[in-house]
Amino acid sequence: LLTVSDEGIGIPKEQQERLFELFFRAQNAPVRQYGGLGLGLYICRTIVEAHGGHIGVQSEVDHGATFWVKLPLAAPAWRAHEPAALPP
Repeated sequence: LLTVSDEGIGIPKEQQERLFELFFRAQNAPVRQYGGLGLGLYICRTIVEAHGGHIGVQSEVDHGATFWVKLPLAAPAWRAHEPAALPP
């Protein structure tokens, strides 16, 4: 389990479920001040889930956010039987 916390502007509860969707940006984060296209958390979710893990957030407006990633200790069974990729 890995957690990362900040003391930023926080994320409204009603928007937290959508944070990991492609191109979604929280409505309380002005583009000029915070930038971004809404790709980073989507990419993180894709990578974490590809490794059999889960990602999430706990946040409250004006009190920052804590993002968490939970990964298994071993590769998922369906990956354990795949042949290793050979370098080109």
